[in-house]
Amino acid sequence: MTSDVQRRPAAVATSSVPLARRIYGLGSVFGKTLRDSRRATIVVGVVLGLVLVGVSKAIVSEFATPASRQQLGDLIRAVPPILQGFAGKPVNVETLGGYLQYKYGVFIPIVGSLWSILALSGTLAAEARRGSLDFVASTPMARRRIALEKLFGHVASMTIAVVVIFLSLALIGTFAVLPGDAISVGAAAGYAVWLALLALAAGSLAFAIAQFLGRGAALAIAGAVTFGGFVLNGYQAVIPGLAPVADLTWFGWTSNHIPLAGVNDWPSLVPVAVVTVVLVAIGVEAFVRRDIGATSAVPTPSLPRALVGLRGPAARTIGNGLPAALAWGVGIGFFGLILAGSGTSFVEQLGKSPDFRRLLSDFFPGVDIGSVGGFLQLVFLEFGLALAGLAAATLVSGWASDEISGRLELLLATPLARRRWVVAGGFGVFVDILVITAIAMIGIAIGATITGGDIATPVVGTLSMGLFALAMAGIGIAVGGVFGSGFAAPAAALATILTWFIDIIAPAFKLPDIVHELALSAHYGLPMLGRWDAAGIVASLVLAAGGVALGAWAFSRRDLRS
Repeated sequence: MTSDVQRRPAAVATSSVPLARRIYGLGSVFGKTLRDSRRATIVVGVVLGLVLVGVSKAIVSEFATPASRQQLGDLIRAVPPILQGFAGKPVNVETLGGYLQYKYGVFIPIVGSLWSILALSGTLAAEARRGSLDFVASTPMARRRIALEKLFGHVASMTIAVVVIFLSLALIGTFAVLPGDAISVGAAAGYAVWLALLALAAGSLAFAIAQFLGRGAALAIAGAVTFGGFVLNGYQAVIPGLAPVADLTWFGWTSNHIPLAGVNDWPSLVPVAVVTVVLVAIGVEAFVRRDIGATSAVPTPSLPRALVGLRGPAARTIGNGLPAALAWGVGIGFFGLILAGSGTSFVEQLGKSPDFRRLLSDFFPGVDIGSVGGFLQLVFLEFGLALAGLAAATLVSGWASDEISGRLELLLATPLARRRWVVAGGFGVFVDILVITAIAMIGIAIGATITGGDIATPVVGTLSMGLFALAMAGIGIAVGGVFGSGFAAPAAALATILTWFIDIIAPAFKLPDIVHELALSAHYGLPMLGRWDAAGIVASLVLAAGGVALGAWAFSRRDLRS
């Protein structure tokens, strides 16, 4: 006699998750992704929206007559073409929308693209490396659904930020005081859609590459394509030989879409959307079909033994951040090389525009603005400082990942002191910043050598970017030590953007000097011309060292936080 024992399925306890938590919270992968992106959404949407509103208020108050607007347009058109590479096309710049698109409209997509690259390069690859994705994949949820919910979470965050910018532009349309100033809802929507597509295209490239080569390579390649496309598109009119390469990126495809100036090219957005969808599909399928965390090795030289990160927290921070530091350094250095190498063209164009040269001489009395250093001071330093600050935020994010991922609990179980972890980590971040600065200086030196003339002055002036990055890193580490490491990188990025915001808004609004002095970038003087302000140097070093000291002191007195 035999008995047939059948295995009965275990009872599964079911509980309904509230819809609100599924949309925003820990009730779903989508909700958690949206929740984790809340700080970046605020920074990109609200801060950039305020920048546009502030600049617009300044324009309509300072240029309130048709004659003053015509003078503004004449001044912009008198700028030599070599100086217009990092601005938009000067179309209808006498109008409020045309000026915004020309001066600031092309910079905002760079910020959105950097956010998208940082988010999507690590949304699966970084979690797989930490091991947290294994727990999510062990649930009944399909891997394709995990990937799609994470992607849709970022798309939702980007949509919220873009909607805030759209509403800001719609509000700006009510500031109109002259004919042509009104920004229609259609124009605001055209700019918002363009911004979202460019940012998501850059992020989707990083997302696809990360599934094959890992996050580091994805950051480097997607960042190079995005920033390179921006530079090449800006200078293809001045250097026609760049046009074939510039048209390989979405910046070149959409160069004639200038909605705030009243010029639309909607068909040019279609290939951007198609490429974004294709890259996302490649990334999702690669994640579904490959082992979690499996990447293909890119043949690169091995790091020196001292930098593999096994000799203490400082060496580990340096080693982990070195790939990102090299990528940022090469990007900023290449940026500087292109600009410094075009110094001859700048001098020639300046010679053809005596009125513009006279205007610059009035603004910079006693300074030879017709030099490589003068050119870099005008068009490189402001943008370079912003890039250096964002690079520092990236490195601080790597340092903070120990506490966020839970690894720090294991490290502190050893004789490692809490204060030492913060100080050593801060030292590692500073070393990586020096690597970025050194590579940028090499790029400037090569470009200045190609042009001829003074080389040492602009090379030494590049140190201002390193000082600014050190200060932003110090702010991030201080905030991370006091409030939790999860706030460290957003604090550094926010400080960078706020500094850029104040440096633009204060002079435009003619605010009191004390307001403009809140911007650290206003205290370096004219470093590319050899005119340094000691206050900026001292303030940067105090923020860097003081930030680490404050972070170490505060971290030794609080519990760990994820």
